[in-house]
Amino acid sequence: MCAVLALPLPEPFATITLPGADDMSSKSPPANEVRRSGPPRRPFLVALALAMMLAALEYTPSRALETPSLSAVIAARAPMPGMAAALPIRLPVDSAVLEREVVARYDYRPLSRVLGKHNRNPQIVRRVARAIVREAERLKVAPSLLAGVLLTENPRLETATVSSQGAIGLMQVMHFHAGEFDCVSDDLRNVEANICHGARVFGRYLKRTGNVKRALLRYNGCVVSANTPNCHRYPGKVIRAAQRVRRDLLAYPAGVRTQ
Repeated sequence: MCAVLALPLPEPFATITLPGADDMSSKSPPANEVRRSGPPRRPFLVALALAMMLAALEYTPSRALETPSLSAVIAARAPMPGMAAALPIRLPVDSAVLEREVVARYDYRPLSRVLGKHNRNPQIVRRVARAIVREAERLKVAPSLLAGVLLTENPRLETATVSSQGAIGLMQVMHFHAGEFDCVSDDLRNVEANICHGARVFGRYLKRTGNVKRALLRYNGCVVSANTPNCHRYPGKVIRAAQRVRRDLLAYPAGVRTQ
C-alpha cells in the first residue's frame, strides 16, 4: 500500500502576526473578500512528486502481462468476441508427399510388399523394390511411377523374358541401350542393371519432353502410332498402375517391419 507522508503546511498557508497589526486592520480587505496566497514553494512540490512516485511504484505490476497471440487463439479454437465459432479447416492431402514420407521412413519395404503380390520369390522382390527406390530417388520421381512402368511392361517380374521386339528383362529395355549408362552391369537380365537402364531411359525422355505422358510414349516407342497398335493408351495404363501402387504404399501398416 502507498505510504502517506505527513507534510507540514507551507508557510504561505500559516497565520503570521506582525507588530502593529491593529494599525493595519483598517487597511485590511473586507471580510467577504477572498484572500489570495502565493504559489506553493519548492519543498511542497518536491514532497508531492515523491508521494505520487511512490503510489505509481506500488500499483505497477511486478511483471509484464502475457497476452496470447492471434495464432495461439486460433489454435485453441477460442471464438473471437462478436464472432461465431469457426468450423475446422480441412486442407487437401497431397498423396505424393505422403508416399515420400512412407518411403523415407520404411525404405523399400512397403514396395516390396506390393510387388510380392506379383512374384513369390522374396529375394527377387526385395532386389526389385530396392532398385526402384534407389533409381526413383536419383531421378527425383515417385517410386510408384517407376513401379507402374515395370508392372505394365512385366507384371510377373520375369527377369529373363524377351519380347518379340527384342526388349529384355523386367522393364523391357531394348538391347541397344545396354552399356549406355553407368549401371552395375550391361547384362539386361540382371535385376539391378535392368532397372537402372530402364529408369535412365525413361529419365532421359522425361528431361527432353518435360512431360510424363510424352516421356512414357517415347519409352514405349510410340513416336509413330503405327509402331505398336494402340500405343497411345500406354501412358494411361502406366499411370493407373502407378496409382494402384501408391494406394497400396499408403496403406502400409506402421507395425510391419519385415518383408
